[in-house]
Amino acid sequence: MGLQCKRCGSERQVKNGRMRGKQRYLCKDCGLNFTDTPARGKPLALKAAAVLLYVSGLSMNRTAKLLGVSTPTIQAWLEQFAQAYAQKPEPEGRAVVIELDEMWHYLKKVRVALDLEGLGSCFRPAGRLGMRRS
Repeated sequence: MGLQCKRCGSERQVKNGRMRGKQRYLCKDCGLNFTDTPARGKPLALKAAAVLLYVSGLSMNRTAKLLGVSTPTIQAWLEQFAQAYAQKPEPEGRAVVIELDEMWHYLKKVRVALDLEGLGSCFRPAGRLGMRRS
């Protein structure tokens, strides 16, 4: 099996000059100019090994070090795997949505600790304008 076009897979091409020291080819079927370079990225077997190691209990950092890639790469591979193969579970029974506001809890603690009940609009009791009771 010889050289194949990267767009249409045809084996009908002719030499078409050189680019940066590499031979260029012109596909006679679709007209694509291409070079004979290896595919980019890591092999699928390496990605599968990364997912298997992580699922087995190794950390992302350790998996990355063992396989010789970066930690964000491992995270991207895991996200791709999860998106393709892992379905999100449907909630069973009643689902409760809770909204947390960090600032509200902080102000509540400060108000109680410093006894600032009578200060301005940001310390109104819950239920009035400005603050919502969740």
